[in-house]
Amino acid sequence: MIGSIGTRLRLVLRQPGAGRTSAVVEGADLPEIEFVAYSTSERLSGRIRLDSARLTDMLNTHHEFVLVDALAERLPDGGSMIVPEILLWRHELALVRVGGPRGDRSLRVRTKTDRIIMRSGRYTVSGRLHSSAGQDPLAALRSRDPMVPLTDAAIHYRVGADIVEEPAGTLVVNRDLVDWVREGELDARSLDLPRN
Repeated sequence: MIGSIGTRLRLVLRQPGAGRTSAVVEGADLPEIEFVAYSTSERLSGRIRLDSARLTDMLNTHHEFVLVDALAERLPDGGSMIVPEILLWRHELALVRVGGPRGDRSLRVRTKTDRIIMRSGRYTVSGRLHSSAGQDPLAALRSRDPMVPLTDAAIHYRVGADIVEEPAGTLVVNRDLVDWVREGELDARSLDLPRN
């Protein structure tokens, strides 16, 4: 389900209940996960089969993503459709919700967590940033690869006049698209979301 050419990653998504099987059986023993990407104007979703890397590593390795058979929801107006194929550049990809298993336990390092709030275009995100003991969390954010994971995360955005809140568990944020970031808890000031 995943093939790459240079820095372009082709992700073939499967919609729940679609009942289709992929002709690609390579890596069939690797987990299939929910994939939800938030671009600057759409929410794209489906299920993909991971390759051997963590999703965060895959997102940092590639600059272009071709999503095949994605459910696309227009934001903020609403409305959805299945898109046969869409090309996303990493600079258009604001957030990716991570599902499925965590990475290899033996590769984990001990970290501290700090609550942060950030705005990325139409989205407000809250979550926990993991960093080394004694490291300033905002400096840690700046020193990471562009796609940075947050745990215990939530996303807020508008659909029409309503503010939607989506608990995200683990969320990968494109640091290069962040408008502002601060330490602390979510408050009403953070939810002053754009209407278009």
